[in-house]
Amino acid sequence: MAIQYSLIRFVPDTARGEFVNVGAIAGDDTSSEWELRVVSNLRRAKAIDDRGVLAKAMAYVASFEDHISGDLELIGNAQPMSSALLRQRADDLHNVVQLTAPAPVAADSAEQALDIVFDQLVLDAGRRSFPFQKKHSAVAATRRAYKEHDELRTAVRERAPVVSGVFDETFDFAVHNGRAVQLVQCWSFQLPNQAELAEQIRAWSWLVHELRKDGGELRLGDVSLEVPPDLAVFSVIIPPLEGQLAAFEEAEVAFRENRVRKLTVDDARIVGDEAVGALVHGE
Repeated sequence: MAIQYSLIRFVPDTARGEFVNVGAIAGDDTSSEWELRVVSNLRRAKAIDDRGVLAKAMAYVASFEDHISGDLELIGNAQPMSSALLRQRADDLHNVVQLTAPAPVAADSAEQALDIVFDQLVLDAGRRSFPFQKKHSAVAATRRAYKEHDELRTAVRERAPVVSGVFDETFDFAVHNGRAVQLVQCWSFQLPNQAELAEQIRAWSWLVHELRKDGGELRLGDVSLEVPPDLAVFSVIIPPLEGQLAAFEEAEVAFRENRVRKLTVDDARIVGDEAVGALVHGE
């Protein structure tokens, strides 16, 4: 399939025109899957930053992540990411951060498109490639599951902060209508640092444990919505590779003890179907 991408350029002196590619955005309108990637080493950008504007430029680049994630409340923009918006940004931005006009690249996903773009067009010596799946495909599958239902158009929040007692975590998705009715966290159990992944699982499971006891709050800007103890909690997962069972086995225990339903990417549509039922029946 054809994925659209734009390079993100740092141009410290627009009159001089010298630039360094510091990242890229890729995605497509059909799946609404969009991804941002920035270089892991800013050494080349720092070398041409004779005006000391790199920090502000990268802060602006970081704001793209809120837009891509769908967190439009944070940036005051009601227009979701699309090829048309990417082209508009490319036409409008003429300062220290610029976008190239969107162009197609043959790839199966936005993440794969970024792999190709970085290999060919973005010099990033500090980045390494690993033969594993990150959780982006689980996130994309969950997002598609929600987009299949018009009833969920205004009920889904991505990157949803949840608090219970002294614990707080950000769930990948929350569905709400006056109160939270569903929470979803996506995991890839193929990550190379299994010890770090296990720590993340423990921190997350403590929060879910507290939610099951006392409930909590979903924070939407200045508004807090109730998270009842009995709401549906899902995990959409990328299963582990051979020999990567430690974090997965720990997660299996956490899922079972905290009544978390585990789904694979192929079954992600279930979260959308059940979210609609929860909204309609007030469950």
